[in-house]
Amino acid sequence: MKPSFNGKKASYSVSSYFVISLSLALLAALAFIAAATASITLASFTAITLVLMLALRLWGGLSLSRLEVGLACDGNRLFCGDIFSLNAKITNRKILPVWMRLELARPEALTPIASEGIDGESSLLPFEKISGSWSFRAEKRGVHCLGPATLTASDLLDLYRKEKILSYKEEVVVYPRLVPIAGIELPFRDYFGIHPSKGIIEDPAWYEGTREYSGNKPAKNIHWKASARLNVLQEKIFEPTSHQKIFFLVDGEGFKRADDRAGFEAALEIAASLASRFAETGASFAMATDRFVKGFPAVLPLGRGPEHLGMVLELLARCDFERGQTLLPLVGGVGHQGAGFVVIARKPGENLKKFYALPATRRDRVMFVFAEEGKSDESGAYPFTTFKALRLQPEAEQ
Repeated sequence: MKPSFNGKKASYSVSSYFVISLSLALLAALAFIAAATASITLASFTAITLVLMLALRLWGGLSLSRLEVGLACDGNRLFCGDIFSLNAKITNRKILPVWMRLELARPEALTPIASEGIDGESSLLPFEKISGSWSFRAEKRGVHCLGPATLTASDLLDLYRKEKILSYKEEVVVYPRLVPIAGIELPFRDYFGIHPSKGIIEDPAWYEGTREYSGNKPAKNIHWKASARLNVLQEKIFEPTSHQKIFFLVDGEGFKRADDRAGFEAALEIAASLASRFAETGASFAMATDRFVKGFPAVLPLGRGPEHLGMVLELLARCDFERGQTLLPLVGGVGHQGAGFVVIARKPGENLKKFYALPATRRDRVMFVFAEEGKSDESGAYPFTTFKALRLQPEAEQ
């Protein structure tokens, strides 16, 4: 029997109400005949059948009692195309065996691919435990709700059913797919301090760890708590700030005007892939979009590291196709600390001059990444690249 995922009743099931009504009508006819003919045998048969029906009714009424269901998802943050599992544990903690069926509501974006150990319905013996898992593939970026689940139980003859809705709901966040991209050379790089020509210097804002005090640094660099804990003088280590600072801007207005949903999804994939690539190099990066973002801020300030990358991917996963806030005032509300801007847009000529009005931003500190090259008289006035140029071809991947 195949598992059920849509919360609807199985079409092959015979209605228990029809069977019960027919049985009661038959018993009533037999009781009338037994009384009319004074047949003890027929009366005994009718009484036994009635007792059996009542016992089955009581059995069915108790079928959900002490029937425990545990559902757990092995991962609710994943990339588009990834596979995750929903694990189920069902325990019958009573002396009565039962028949049960577990149905799970799911969105179309989460496609079932396999079930292991549990096929949606089963019989449970007294005090028996069963477990298994369902596997799903995340086919579409976004935020999807898995559940609720419906548990149906009855006697072993399936004459009297009881049903209840389980409160299980799991929010599955699907990040944009990471695509293989070529390296991108940005025309800007920021150093800490006023005179970067003196060489790479340490940035006190980027604390990295401690080491044994060498005596070559001022006493203010001593980490007194670590020194007391280790009983040896420890000095703070700061990372050099020759790293890049990039502010990614996803301009979705051009995609919305052209009703280009596929292009918008490709833009989010490029944004996620660029952020992931720069995160590997230790760069600081921020992200903002003019699209509506459900349950999450539409702009994230500069940061770095795996945790910050996770927040950026969360923003992109929750990004909607509909318009949210105006992009430039949104960016102006957070500190960008001299970062360069990478603008991801549909094609040239779509209100690109507005990005040169960014606070403290010069023309050489903005780079564009376009879904289409298009035609524009200003195409040589700014650095740009395209999705096609960034994506690695299959031959290049090999």
